[in-house]
Amino acid sequence: MKKYLIYILLISSWVSAQQDAYFSLMEYQMTLVNPAYAGAEGNQILSIHSRNQWSNTEDNPKTLSMAYSVARKKNIGLGISVISDQVFVEKQTFVAVDFSYKLKLNEDASMYLGLKGGVNSFRSDTSNLTSYSPQTDPAKKMTSRLLPNLGVGFLYQHKTHWISAAIPRLFNSKEDEEVVLNPREKIHFYFGAGAKLSITSDVALEPAISMRSTEGVGAITEGVLWGNYQNKFRFGVGFRTASVLSLKVNLLLSDTFSLSYAYDSYGESNLSAIQLNAHEIGLQIRFPSKNSTPDSAIEETVNGE
Repeated sequence: MKKYLIYILLISSWVSAQQDAYFSLMEYQMTLVNPAYAGAEGNQILSIHSRNQWSNTEDNPKTLSMAYSVARKKNIGLGISVISDQVFVEKQTFVAVDFSYKLKLNEDASMYLGLKGGVNSFRSDTSNLTSYSPQTDPAKKMTSRLLPNLGVGFLYQHKTHWISAAIPRLFNSKEDEEVVLNPREKIHFYFGAGAKLSITSDVALEPAISMRSTEGVGAITEGVLWGNYQNKFRFGVGFRTASVLSLKVNLLLSDTFSLSYAYDSYGESNLSAIQLNAHEIGLQIRFPSKNSTPDSAIEETVNGE
């Protein structure tokens, strides 16, 4: 009985609050939602992230992502990203390509404009769910769709602060003519801003705020404060809508590799009673390249959602 109560709570929370796939470490793979970041963070960057949400329950949400971007000549950036998401009876894989163009404003600041094109492979199988009605349930069936979409993004990057905004999906898509399982194919709007405040030559504080809004679902807002030591070790504390506390760590292992980890604890009343949590781990690889060199302002600024 406890198992079924947990599922009821999870599903009700998921339907009312879940939007697009969410990562607590989104600042290390921003091209997933904002195509303007393609080529803005370094010559060649590959990010791989895995999120295990509500890890102490069966059939819990699991998300795996890969994002690659490269800075090219003539102020052009290119990228490709894949997000594979699974929760309960639903599986989705979103594949996208990104294009960005850089406008150099001055020695300390640049503006990036981005365009995203992608397709979402959506699959849902409710046929094996238990039904207690003698009548045939029309919702118990296999649903499979390919949903193309377009997105746009904007990024203003200064050596001491940044502002970003993006709509990764410009068009609403209906996953099934009869049953809509979630709002992920609705229009999402992302906004973020942050700054880097130097305390000493080795220590800096990096506050950031992000907001994500979806029609018919509402907004999710998060505030994060990062501590940065010599750009080699970062520790952050974030507070998100629905009383979610997030602890984050980023460690620069070398000039090529960095490792990140995040732990989320849910304080919302209907979820805290069953002690849910989430774990997320990410690997970022920066490849050396002779094709182009990103602005020093970009390298020194903290990128965020």
